[in-house]
Amino acid sequence: MRHRATPDFWYHYRRLPTDIQVLADRCYELLKEDSLYPSLHFKKVGQFWSVRIGLHYRALAVQEEGEMAWFWTGTHQEYEGLLRGQ
Repeated sequence: MRHRATPDFWYHYRRLPTDIQVLADRCYELLKEDSLYPSLHFKKVGQFWSVRIGLHYRALAVQEEGEMAWFWTGTHQEYEGLLRGQ
């Protein structure tokens, strides 16, 4: 599966702490190699796809024409709010 980050994703990514950006980059590399890697918890949540970035951060994507379009990343608390609002 192909993955791409939208401009909205990069907007949120730049607001992450530097250490979380580094962790997000590592998680992205794992995701490209093996989306079923256990620590990623890559799964469908409602209309979105979710991946774990450490214990307290998540990223969200939508599936579009055979690819995952990543549009958001942030804290788990923000993630819960987004899911409630979908």
